[in-house]
Amino acid sequence: MTHNSNAHDNGTLGAELPKFSVNVVPTDRLRREDLGTMLNRYRHGEITPLIFGDDNKPEAAIIPFAAFVRLMKYDHAAHVHAEAPFQAELSRRIQEPDASGEAGMTIEELAESLGPLGQQWADEHRAAQQEKRDE
Repeated sequence: MTHNSNAHDNGTLGAELPKFSVNVVPTDRLRREDLGTMLNRYRHGEITPLIFGDDNKPEAAIIPFAAFVRLMKYDHAAHVHAEAPFQAELSRRIQEPDASGEAGMTIEELAESLGPLGQQWADEHRAAQQEKRDE
């Protein structure tokens, strides 16, 4: 079976994948021997992933470890790249005097006003604070 799609959200603007075909192995047909075969191929330099799922829909992939490491490095670099503008805006807002006379905002509200990365930080910060209170 083949599936031709890159409709997944890879989370990186401007880094869309070209269309490509994959063979999807139904999960109920995946055997231990298939995994051994793929491992042997990877040991000999093959990089084609083993993709499996149901209803011809890709759900997971087994890839060489070196490819996994490259993906982790790429994701980390993308995160660091997105973090820099967030930190710069946060610093600017903290240093900027509040001349409005309005009541201040919490650090979480400030973070949320900085976009998706700030929202993620605020959610994680609230969860960490809740864990501390629950201890």
